[in-house]
Amino acid sequence: MILTEISDRVGIITLNRAHRRNALNGELMGALDVAVKQMADDPDAKVVVLTGAAPEGGHGGFCSGGDVKGGGRGSAGSELGVPPEALAGDLGRHDRHAAMLLHLMAKPTIAMIGGPAVGAGLSLAGACDLRFASEDAVFSASFSPNGLSGDYGGTVWWTTILGTAQARRLYLLNEKLTAAEALHLGMVHAVLPAAELRQHTLDVAKQLVRAPAALLALVKDNLNAAEQEVERRRWLFASEAEHQAEAVRQMQGRMRRRAAETPSADA
Repeated sequence: MILTEISDRVGIITLNRAHRRNALNGELMGALDVAVKQMADDPDAKVVVLTGAAPEGGHGGFCSGGDVKGGGRGSAGSELGVPPEALAGDLGRHDRHAAMLLHLMAKPTIAMIGGPAVGAGLSLAGACDLRFASEDAVFSASFSPNGLSGDYGGTVWWTTILGTAQARRLYLLNEKLTAAEALHLGMVHAVLPAAELRQHTLDVAKQLVRAPAALLALVKDNLNAAEQEVERRRWLFASEAEHQAEAVRQMQGRMRRRAAETPSADA
């Protein structure tokens, strides 16, 4: 489900469900949660890269969102993607959620986007500090067409990155954006030919590795503090998760009503 490696102080997390375009089911959500925490805590990794396995014959991938057909909702591990009762209790626990930790950890994080960044995949890309994409990558929120409202902190990250006007465009219009369009909007920092994406990303990571880890931690702390007051960021993240859970309940209710209204074959 997940491949991890550390080479030359660069940690790489690879979502490994290429046959499903690395869509998140419960098992992968759980594995991602573990992998991000391990990379955040491992002193051997000074920079962390998040990417997805390439389909057969392809150069790269990323994440096509939640696996709505293959165990993305309600299966074991999915509670790590959308925390239940997210607004209850100590909101500080959300700082260790995979997406929040990609954003807050005391190390630069890079999204290497060689395929679709859709739904939760778009959110994970936004959680990272830097984003590099291949020319054939595509970007879309695509939550509401699937009866969902958003997760993995995407509404927090993208409103901060793009401003409210463009974030609303992403989440309300659900356009499928090309890599060139994403670059124009400021969603990614560079677009490369697919065959060059990995090397470019690793070159940037190796450049960052030259700085002392303690200095990188101070820079990350400054950047995080400049974005959101801590408690507000936690509340926004939790509120998004609560709304996602409510959207799922509403969708399940609609499905039950439609099933009740459909005449049975024996009628």
